[in-house]
Amino acid sequence: FHSRTTLSPPSPALFASTTTTTATMSSSTSASKSKNTIGRVVVVGSANQDLTSYTAKVPVMGETVMGKEFETSCGGKGANQAVAAACLGIAPVTMVCKVGKDSFGETLLKNFRQSGVEYTNPIDETSHTGVAPIVVDTTSGDNCIIVIPGANHVLTPEQVRTSLESLNDSKSSPPLSVVVTQLEIKPETALEAMKVGKELGALTVLNTAPAPVGYTLEDFYPYVDILIPNETELQELCSGMKKSGSGSNTDDTDNKEEEEKMAQSLLDKGVGTVLVTLGARGALIMKQNGNEATTTPIYVNAPEDLPCKDDPVQDTIGAGDSFCGALSTYLSAGLSIEEAATKACGVAGMSVRKRGAQSSYPTAEELPDCLRVLDGTTTTTTAAAGGASTKKK
Repeated sequence: FHSRTTLSPPSPALFASTTTTTATMSSSTSASKSKNTIGRVVVVGSANQDLTSYTAKVPVMGETVMGKEFETSCGGKGANQAVAAACLGIAPVTMVCKVGKDSFGETLLKNFRQSGVEYTNPIDETSHTGVAPIVVDTTSGDNCIIVIPGANHVLTPEQVRTSLESLNDSKSSPPLSVVVTQLEIKPETALEAMKVGKELGALTVLNTAPAPVGYTLEDFYPYVDILIPNETELQELCSGMKKSGSGSNTDDTDNKEEEEKMAQSLLDKGVGTVLVTLGARGALIMKQNGNEATTTPIYVNAPEDLPCKDDPVQDTIGAGDSFCGALSTYLSAGLSIEEAATKACGVAGMSVRKRGAQSSYPTAEELPDCLRVLDGTTTTTTAAAGGASTKKK
């Protein structure tokens, strides 16, 4: 991506006010509980304009290849997770972020409104909106991404504290239920989100993506109720325990033993629950077990009756964000971590059957029965270490 993009002037009407904007939630709530019975999901994180190239051959350094297609779309790990949560129509969702006063920022805010995501004071006039060039291998569906943060790194801890406290104190807004953040914003800003969320009594969720470079997460762990790394990020967080070779190139039994050992080491540092996303293998849950020195690993995957589970994968862009957003909204509805993770695996499984990130996220109307949250009843098929079992609550 060597060309320079000239940003067109933003619409004056869009930036006329930077007060809180409330988007209209989806009118279809047949798949969800009453929103009056559950709290708000707040996502503190990044919002980027994605610039995606599709190619049958990913170039190595110094190589030029011909691509197949190119598209722009709304992205950023924070924005993806907020949209994924809001699309399910279960809980009110607010995004705390910064975008530039440019055409990319205008597009992102319009998309939030259309997706049912609320936001507070997002405009920063000193920086450009964050962008993310993405390359997708059309053969495997795998992708690689470069993130240029722009306005995302202008978001300060003080702004995060003010936003969260204002949302929590608002008489017209549901109380904070879940506060989610990632690492595409400055680490001190993400840490403040976890601290304030904890102070306000919300469930705090940290998605460790991208993996920290040049700093550690030791200061985060006491404030994190649920830590969500993928396999690669787990190894980065526990680099002293990392075996030679990637997890995908070793025996599956060895993978599990290593993953469980690393997850346990994070519990020992004060994290409440470690939830490792494992791609097609689902997710590993390790959580604090009272005074016990170790905890029993729980493996979950998408429900067995997920209609699309045998369909081909289109691409994996944003699948992890789909999982995190869905998990947060299911938790806000009162589901257990096992139930929420199982359903979130299903939502992520649906997303990889379509191209793109936010454009692939299922809406309430599209959810099959196995991923719905019904009034008073949840039905979850859990693929655990000992085999598949059906729970009804």
